Amino acid sequence: MGIIARVGVALQQLFGKVAEEAAQRSGVIVRQRKFTALSLARTFVLGFLRHPAASDEALAQMAVQCGVAVTPQAIEQRHTPKLVKFLQELFGAATKLVIGSDKALAPLLERFPSVTVLDSSTITLPDSLQEEFPGCGGSYGGGAAALKLQTELNLRNGALGHVEIEPGRNPDGATCRQDARHGVGSLRITDLGYFNLAVFADMDQEDEYFLSRLQFGTHVLLPDGTTVDLLPWLVKQAGPFVDQHVRLGKTQRLACRLLAWRLPEEQANRRRCKLRRESLSKYGKEPSAERLAWCDWTILVTNVPVEKLTPQEAVVLYRARWQVELLFKRWKSQDLVAVLRGSTAVRQMVGVWSRLIAALVQHWLVLASAWGDPTKSLSKVCEAIRDFVGRLAAALDEQGDLERVLSDICAVVAKTCRRNKRSKPGTFELLNDVSLLDFCLT
Repeated sequence: MGIIARVGVALQQLFGKVAEEAAQRSGVIVRQRKFTALSLARTFVLGFLRHPAASDEALAQMAVQCGVAVTPQAIEQRHTPKLVKFLQELFGAATKLVIGSDKALAPLLERFPSVTVLDSSTITLPDSLQEEFPGCGGSYGGGAAALKLQTELNLRNGALGHVEIEPGRNPDGATCRQDARHGVGSLRITDLGYFNLAVFADMDQEDEYFLSRLQFGTHVLLPDGTTVDLLPWLVKQAGPFVDQHVRLGKTQRLACRLLAWRLPEEQANRRRCKLRRESLSKYGKEPSAERLAWCDWTILVTNVPVEKLTPQEAVVLYRARWQVELLFKRWKSQDLVAVLRGSTAVRQMVGVWSRLIAALVQHWLVLASAWGDPTKSLSKVCEAIRDFVGRLAAALDEQGDLERVLSDICAVVAKTCRRNKRSKPGTFELLNDVSLLDFCLT
């Protein structure tokens, strides 16, 4: 089954059986009048997919296209706690419909059964939800109430393998996704928030690979057991890249590779400025001289053997981690998933859950039409998709009609949505031609 057919099946499941089951669990349909579980889901999700800032009037217009003639006042009356619960249940179920593209981004990624980037994004919620979704307070951590989306993006095929909803207060390193295993030969890429030697050791024991930045202060030993004073030792190494077998941790002594390279002065200074701001904001003091000197280097650790991954390839793969950050950026800036609109918490949460489901649907459509094509701007693809929402709504009940709409989306994207010209190669180019990395690092 091709990607268009798979996306069509997923859409029919989401706006069919999955919506009915979510309605039963939430009790959103007490007695059927005009709205059914299916038309309710389609109205709110597709309405916000077409217009992320949709008004009640815009949603009423979408309801008509979904077969339900209602007024804006009727839409307003549907904003109830049960509708919030229905949409929350629907989002949780939607995350379990995993869709991946037929195309890999690059041959480099095909060396691994999966290449998972694990990262999170926080959404501030109304303060009244702090018991269910406690935040950290203040601007850092999302205020009194917040939810965190622990998200696993498979770079190989674009699939969102898992999206875990957690309280905003939960630190990344404590997420249950630290214990998730993805099979022999799989690769997981994470930032410092997930750095944990015990987790890496468990992955190594299961013949899985990790790629991570090295956390400042981690005890580093050479294979013979000699403790390394890392920064002075790095300065003495020859070549643009350091690639050294080491052991990490005073007691763990995890065997892996340490990869390091010195940053251009301008980039290192930007890191130092950011570090100073964060340290003053969180701790009220300047970072240590050693910590500031650490900013001159990027240091990675991995258990992928050198015959499977060169230092340059590891650099490119770690840079590719930003694809999940760009995904979050599209969700927040284009799809407005973090925007709280409305005069009540109920109205605000109806918008949050509807937009999150819409963002998942949008991602499936992006995979069907543009994944693996380095000439496409995924942001432009997301905007192009909005013009087809009315046709999608009309075609959901007929697989053949639905696949024709999806094919038309692919045809439009193929002719348009070109990425703007750049002075430096992007992630897709680097993944396909690692030799471009030297230019990119200058």
